[in-house]
Amino acid sequence: MPIKRVPRNTPRTLTSEQKVAFALLVFLALGGVYFGFRSFGANIRRPFDLQIAKYLRGEKFTTSSQREAAELEASKTRDTDGDGLTDYDELYVYKTSPYLADSDSDGFDDKTEIFSNNDPNCPKDTVCGSEAETVPSQNAVPELVQALGQASALLSAGEFDFDSPEDVAAFFKQATIEEIRNALLQTGMSQEELDQISDEDLERFFNTTLDEAAKQGAFDSVIDKQE
Repeated sequence: MPIKRVPRNTPRTLTSEQKVAFALLVFLALGGVYFGFRSFGANIRRPFDLQIAKYLRGEKFTTSSQREAAELEASKTRDTDGDGLTDYDELYVYKTSPYLADSDSDGFDDKTEIFSNNDPNCPKDTVCGSEAETVPSQNAVPELVQALGQASALLSAGEFDFDSPEDVAAFFKQATIEEIRNALLQTGMSQEELDQISDEDLERFFNTTLDEAAKQGAFDSVIDKQE
């Protein structure tokens, strides 16, 4: 049986267009790798180059802690919200916002409230924070009045006739701040709690509490004893 020979396939040669396209792809690939490494290296060197540039311009090299210290120092003279208080005082002294002129949004800027002895973080006519926790409740009024009666020299001044609970409240409103504080100590409040309340706030809350207590009949027993 005769052997049939299979002709060899001659290798195909690339056309000119294919050679150009292949060369272009290789060029782009190598260029991408090259520029990629250059960009990577530039990103690594950039922080150091910036520091060197600052040094050449006469600027000092600073660490992160030094930059924080410089920013803190700058805040002592900067007033971001324009309320008349430095950012440093707002952040670390008064605990208000350096970005809001009126931190509690009650219509009065922070500086006005601070210099008028008000809380810049508490809206006007509102009880906030520790004051709300330390001011005595109306339920403690009878005990407070009893303690105030024992501590106050007013009751020993003579006989008094009370026609209404409001008269009783008005009588006790004549007590001094020292007498009120002593009476509150006798009712169980600690000296630390009292020290957190200013004289103005204590007097305001005390008078308000007496008025409310008079409306609720807390002084009826005082009037009954006179009858």
